[in-house]
Amino acid sequence: MKSWYLLAAVAACIPGVAAAQDSDTRASQFDGVRAEARIGYETPTVSDSGNVYKIGSAVSGGGEIGFDLKAGKSVVVGPYAVYEFSSVKLCDGADCLKENGNLGVGGRIGVAVSDKALIYAKAGYARIGFSANTAFGSGSTTKDGVQGAIGVDYNFGKRVYGLLEFNYADYGKFFGVNLQRRHVAAGVGVRF
Repeated sequence: MKSWYLLAAVAACIPGVAAAQDSDTRASQFDGVRAEARIGYETPTVSDSGNVYKIGSAVSGGGEIGFDLKAGKSVVVGPYAVYEFSSVKLCDGADCLKENGNLGVGGRIGVAVSDKALIYAKAGYARIGFSANTAFGSGSTTKDGVQGAIGVDYNFGKRVYGLLEFNYADYGKFFGVNLQRRHVAAGVGVRF
């Protein structure tokens, strides 16, 4: 009879041991829903015939939400959505071109290099918006493209983390010239 009690006690411990091992994986430090506040510096450019021209360089700010799912001992994958407001403005007298902001949606994959640090890459859809005011009128337009990024998340505690990210977006032809956006961002996030 004692051996049955011993067997039952061992069987009852197995899920707890498995859960403890699962929570000890590096990826478990980075999985779940996350929300970030971001501030950055961006440079939208146009290029043609090998020449690159800056529309401007300025501060951007916004946020990102995402969900990271553990896909291995050190790997997480998941979707994200980001929106960043822009302060880029190019004026010539009364004529002004202003970037309104950038929307991005896609997926990211990350590798936990320690319990504190995750290196990741992102790829997805991007949409940039512009408005123009001239002596002849005003208007606005958007352009769709693709974006990619590399970055690092660093855990400050169980839920709070900081980030540093480098982003590039290509929107293809925009009124006959190629349109790109280069962006670096830093921020603070919370995992739920």
